[in-house]
Amino acid sequence: MRAWALAVVVALAVGGCVRVRPHERQTLAHPALAQPPWPDAQAAHDHVYQVREGSEGAVGAGGGGCGCN
Repeated sequence: MRAWALAVVVALAVGGCVRVRPHERQTLAHPALAQPPWPDAQAAHDHVYQVREGSEGAVGAGGGGCGCN
């Protein structure tokens, strides 16, 4: 049973290792997938955007469009 569990874990771990072809790298290097260089500044920008637009979602902040959070 222990060997079977180990085999499943190894199979799942090896399945995540792939070779990225050169023509696929442009998709992985898309700016939308990059982490912001200054997370605090990005969080402040997202908050201001949410308050101004009256929308919420996709950034993990709470509150609504009233700016009362």
